[in-house]
Amino acid sequence: MDFNTTIVSNDIPLENYQILSTKFAAHHRNSMNIFLHLLTTPLGFIGLYCLVMKITKATTPSVVLTSIYLISLLPFVPLGVLLGTALLLFTIIMISRSLKLGIIASLMVFAAGYILQDVAHLITNETTYQSTYSAGGQVDLQNLSGWSAFFTAHCYYLLPLCVDLAMPFIVPATSTWSAILSKPSPDALQLLYNSSFILYPLFIWAIGNYCLDSKNGFTIFPGLPFYNRVLRCSLLSNDSESKKGDLKAIRDWTMQQHPSRETSSHWWFTDLPEDARNAFDRCAKSSLINSMFRTLFNEKHYCVDVVEGMNEVYVTGPSRQEQQFNSDQIFYNKHVDGPWGLIPFVSVFRCIVGMDRNYMTATHFPMTKQSVFACEGDVVGFDFNREVHYITRDESRKEESDEFRVVLKLHYCAYPRVLAPLGWFMLRLNVWYNICFRALFLKTINPQSLYEHFLAWNVVVNTTLFNNLETYIGQRNVLYLICVAAVWYITGRYEIFFAATSFIHYFRYISTYYFRSGVDFGAFKRDVLLFKTLSLLQLLVPYCLPSSTPFVWDWLSLSMIGSGYLVSVLATSALGIERTYFGAELGICEPKWITAFPYGYIPHPMIVSQIWALLGIYKADHFRAAYPYAIFVHIALYLTHMTQEILNIHQKPAAASTSKTISETLKAKKVK
Repeated sequence: MDFNTTIVSNDIPLENYQILSTKFAAHHRNSMNIFLHLLTTPLGFIGLYCLVMKITKATTPSVVLTSIYLISLLPFVPLGVLLGTALLLFTIIMISRSLKLGIIASLMVFAAGYILQDVAHLITNETTYQSTYSAGGQVDLQNLSGWSAFFTAHCYYLLPLCVDLAMPFIVPATSTWSAILSKPSPDALQLLYNSSFILYPLFIWAIGNYCLDSKNGFTIFPGLPFYNRVLRCSLLSNDSESKKGDLKAIRDWTMQQHPSRETSSHWWFTDLPEDARNAFDRCAKSSLINSMFRTLFNEKHYCVDVVEGMNEVYVTGPSRQEQQFNSDQIFYNKHVDGPWGLIPFVSVFRCIVGMDRNYMTATHFPMTKQSVFACEGDVVGFDFNREVHYITRDESRKEESDEFRVVLKLHYCAYPRVLAPLGWFMLRLNVWYNICFRALFLKTINPQSLYEHFLAWNVVVNTTLFNNLETYIGQRNVLYLICVAAVWYITGRYEIFFAATSFIHYFRYISTYYFRSGVDFGAFKRDVLLFKTLSLLQLLVPYCLPSSTPFVWDWLSLSMIGSGYLVSVLATSALGIERTYFGAELGICEPKWITAFPYGYIPHPMIVSQIWALLGIYKADHFRAAYPYAIFVHIALYLTHMTQEILNIHQKPAAASTSKTISETLKAKKVK
């Protein structure tokens, strides 16, 4: 046994992998043995991944670890082996995710994968590679450090080594592709390995702002649908669990405090007397609210803790003057309550609990197209740091409503069990912010001095600016763009940024059209508009301002572009914005047969016109020289989606949503 053989060298990493690969291949010449290893090795990895998923109670850690592992392979394995390993690992993750094995079963599958590899060698009469550096395949106690080095390298490269064995059967050695795939990874990709200390945390941060709950747990980039996170239930829906008496007790105490008629009033949970505080606590810990959260946060994977430091009673006076510019004004503008939306993986939810007859004040969630009246017992929960919302008042319903609007504001922190310290940190951070903001809010609720008016102006303006970020760009998208821009900067290859941002909207169209149920409509519309705009800019800028060749006037090209996008605009006008973005398919608006031009004249005018415009861009010689393939990718993805629409390929509809619009809620209240 030659323990002096170099396993890994930073100077010639690929050559040393090839040495290891050659030695490994010497013990795997039989095609049957190779085939069996392509079954047994992934089987062992399936057991390992199932074990990780069971312990962490989530899929995301496996995705993150896989990404880190693939980046770590960049300097060491050929390009073809890297791509094959990535494809195999993705398949392993999907199989492991669907199996959902327990700890014992996972260990048994892992052991079976290991044992069956030895069985494969016995069947094919080939010795194992491990036997060459150990005492007959066992742990070599006489040279433990040397054995450990070989065994570690063997395990670390096992999957790539198996892929390497399969490559000649997949890509003939005489083909051009074989020569390309046998080369090292491009220098630009290897630079990612050198900057991994920056990319790892940035990558995890970006993923963590998509993977926020069980429904969105596998949404790792903006091309996949993002699901609605506004929750609804009622504390009066179950007679045995009804909190009607508790709500009445809290409201009666509140009205005894003579709240202001002109402005809002607030009492912290800790300010309440014992009886009212106990009633409040029973409402906050209601099994009905817990069941509501468990529709979004799987109990096996997530903790949902009550945030007592933020809980309060909130009262709106009947004589509010909307024209007064004070901190109360922010509730009537689109806003996000908290500033911590960029903290990954965890969420703090605010629940509004109605305590009276309220037909006058509605809470609107423009991104999800929901509007809610929080009447007695009604609960609506939303992300404190991410969900855009606002309220409106309808004075014409004043006679039907109670004079004061009294609600409970309950708060809950939801976090993955495996990331409990991050959840506890998020909880305390939101409590601190809420206390500070409440102090500022109370100081500016009735501003007197110039300084207090300035503070009130800051509260409203800064809240509005933060809302605009979430409404028109999206905090998740900001992180995604920073991540791919960092890859562009590190590698110096703009092509990576171009590929990672130019085609996102097609994948979002296809996936949203397919899944439909529970999709966050506003987030979908915002994201596809953002990435489609970015995609068009990356086509039109090099078209108008070519960098390597002079601009050439091509009137046919320009007329194709102009006519194509004109027809697209007319099609959007005929459909309306909501129907253009699958409003009918997602249940936002009623289906409607459109006959206005260009419908009835051009088949599938929205997609056909865009393809025509793209061909116009490709017609220009200067653009075609710089981007010979980009337009074909655009057209292929458009045609894929058009085929999906023609064949009506989508998931079967789930049960009807329980969310209600204003009109539905009013109708229900009138029946009562």
